[in-house]
Amino acid sequence: MKNDNKLYGMPNTGCMVGTAYQVLLSSLSERLSTYSLNLTPPEYMVLRSLYTCDGMQQCELAAMIGKDKGAVCRCVATMVKKGLVRTESVSHKCLRVYVAPLGRDIEPKVMAVAREQHEALTSLLTPEEMTTFDIVLKKIINNSNQNKKG
Repeated sequence: MKNDNKLYGMPNTGCMVGTAYQVLLSSLSERLSTYSLNLTPPEYMVLRSLYTCDGMQQCELAAMIGKDKGAVCRCVATMVKKGLVRTESVSHKCLRVYVAPLGRDIEPKVMAVAREQHEALTSLLTPEEMTTFDIVLKKIINNSNQNKKG
């Protein structure tokens, strides 16, 4: 039986975005493994953020990497056990996160992964397409943030 519903004829953009995200995560995991980095993609994202701005609060990290606070708290706890980061209490509800010496030691490898990931993505698009891609992603993210506030 054929479904005549017009919705089925629409482009499945949301699924394509999700698939692209999964492809990028898989590629990131492979690169982390190639460099013998015992990091998950979220741990990688936390380190990259801390390399830029060491001493962020967990809620700031969550906002920066687009993950919920609970997931970031669990990720940071695992990273403390691995010796990658250390935390300092700001209050009974707030921790600041700092890169530990082991996290600094692997920074060159982490940044090499970052460069390769960036080059792999940008090699697929022309500079104009990359600019448009950035604009579209920012619109999606900003719209999502606006909906959360309102």
